Parts: sequence; structure tokens; C-alpha cells
Amino acid sequence: MLPLRKVEIRRLFEQAAKDFPPQAEVAFLLQSLEDPRNVGSLFRVADAVGARELVFTGKTPIPPHDEIDRTSRGHDRRVPWRRIANTHEAVAALKEEGYQVVALETARGTRPFLDFAWGDKVCLVLGNESNGVYAATLGQCDGAVFVPMYGKGPSMNVHVAAALVAYQVILKGGGREE
Repeated sequence: MLPLRKVEIRRLFEQAAKDFPPQAEVAFLLQSLEDPRNVGSLFRVADAVGARELVFTGKTPIPPHDEIDRTSRGHDRRVPWRRIANTHEAVAALKEEGYQVVALETARGTRPFLDFAWGDKVCLVLGNESNGVYAATLGQCDGAVFVPMYGKGPSMNVHVAAALVAYQVILKGGGREE
């Protein structure tokens, strides 16, 4: 196999989008993330899955920021975002806008992301790198999912987990009724 030229890559992606069209909308709520590189990486994930927006709450750093820009490779200028400082208000606003708000977290009552009934409009809540999604926020969510871990570590980087779950949301692959 030979590498593709940019025009060939674009055609490949356009065909894949026709063959596997998104079945749901997705957005992300970032709750007090600390590392601007994670924020930049999430801009790239958001662009890849065609996310409607990123919502920043708490102490999550926002653009313009050198580390966000460097890591996002310019996607921070393409993907819509907004800041709602208070997480409780952000979740309430997203629900009012019709989003099913689902935390990506290991907690009581959480389900594997492959076994969750996804709605047509989903906002994934991503928690702080050290403390996860806060308990008060979990109480506001419509559900919580986790990524099964088969190795010894209890978690993976937030942007990697977000990418896995977001693709499941938009393609609804493997989702089952609750």
C-alpha cells in the first residue's frame, strides 16, 4: 500500500461519511479539566466526530491559549465552543436544549458504553483528570458510562476515552435498549 495524497484522503473520508452517516449529534462538557493539552486534544476529537460544540465549565482553560492551540493544531478555531462557568447551570442549559447528558465516569450504576441506549442528541460530560466527574454533576446526568479496561490500569487519557465513546454515540454501534 502507498500513502494517499491529501485529495485522496478527503475523498476517502467523504465516502466513509456517506457509507456510515452519523446517527446522532454529540457535544462535550469539560468539567474543570486542568491540562490545556487535554483541551486541545478534545478539540481535535470534536472535529473528528463532527461535534456540535465544546462547553467549558469550572477551571477548564479556554482559547486563546498557546498549549491548546499547539495541541489542537488549529481545530480550536474551527469547532464551536462556549463557557458556562457553573457546571450545574451548564447541564441545565444543555438539557433544556434537548441533550441527553451522559457522564463518562466509573461510578455506581454506570454501564459499559457499548451497552447504553443513546439518544439522538447527546452531551458527554468529561471530568477533571484527578477527580473525575463530580458527584453533584453525576446526580444531574441522565446516565453514566465507562470504557471497559482489560489491562491493569483503571483509566485512559480523557481525550482517548472521549473519542471511543463519541464514535459509539454518533454511529450507535452496539447500543442496546436499557
